[in-house]
Amino acid sequence: MLTLLWIQLIAAAILILLSSKYLVDSSSKIATKLGLGHTFVGIVLLATATSLPELATGISSITLSKAPDLAAGAAFGSNIVNLLIIAIADVMWPRGPMLASVSRGPIIVAILGIILIFIATLSTAVHHWTDIFDHWYISPLSIILILFFLIATYVIYRIDNKNEDSGNTKRKGSSIINRLDPETKRAFAFYIISSLCIIGTSIWLSEVGDKLAETLQWEESFVGTQFLAISTSLPELATTIAALRLGNPEMAVANLLGSNLFNMGFVLFADEIAITNGSLWSNISLSHVITGLTGIFMTIIVVTTLLLRRHHPQAFSFKWINLESSILIIIYIIASAAIFYI
Repeated sequence: MLTLLWIQLIAAAILILLSSKYLVDSSSKIATKLGLGHTFVGIVLLATATSLPELATGISSITLSKAPDLAAGAAFGSNIVNLLIIAIADVMWPRGPMLASVSRGPIIVAILGIILIFIATLSTAVHHWTDIFDHWYISPLSIILILFFLIATYVIYRIDNKNEDSGNTKRKGSSIINRLDPETKRAFAFYIISSLCIIGTSIWLSEVGDKLAETLQWEESFVGTQFLAISTSLPELATTIAALRLGNPEMAVANLLGSNLFNMGFVLFADEIAITNGSLWSNISLSHVITGLTGIFMTIIVVTTLLLRRHHPQAFSFKWINLESSILIIIYIIASAAIFYI
């Protein structure tokens, strides 16, 4: 029984990884054809696409498995896994410290992500401190979360649109409708098919994760934060590897930080809507506060590095690994151990 569950978990992860390849390829083609800004595409189109597993896993964990901790664990856990992927990408990057090759563009995304993670973490803590909002269908803190997410998305769009204006003056005259040629329509078709495959596989993944938690008698929060979060972050890993092969670390970092934005702002709000017995925050473990604070701390390290590497690109750089990557990996290991033993 246990062996079969592990096989299913691995099989689901592989299917998500394969589907994500077509998802990323089609997203890139859509972006190119429609002339959308690179940062906006990386954060909205790609991040939305690669975060579909967290969305589908979260909703199915709540509606089918009645396991809100799995849903919250997948979202909060994916944040720190995505930040761990930045450290892995740094090790893979052959041209010195990777974050030294990234402009300051993703900094605003990281800062907005910190605020969203803080709101989600605070929501979890507040609902454990007081039951005043427990019987609301939607917690007012969830409303703040989704509103800030929408504002953050608009801010990113406006900033990116300004940066792209000078290079896209020739394309401004043609409407989006005129750019929907057969190749673009085909890309949209692959985008939708890949998305549906990821959603279906993610539902299966949440059921496997719930059974695995029961069989091993592990806390659902730990299973969600570790196994489900790692599995549902495979599209981000695939995107990162593809971006590095194209020599574009900025797209990789923007996508990872954008996915965290989507996980906190949209996925957790969707989970809140899906749950019927009170608020999501009052039905999940307080251990998610640890994961949230870990995500904030790791993101601060990335922001600090992006600022410092502009002036000191080779500082604290070693042969195999850089200081920031070492810190990110150590924090991830410590946080994982803390969640397991709580």
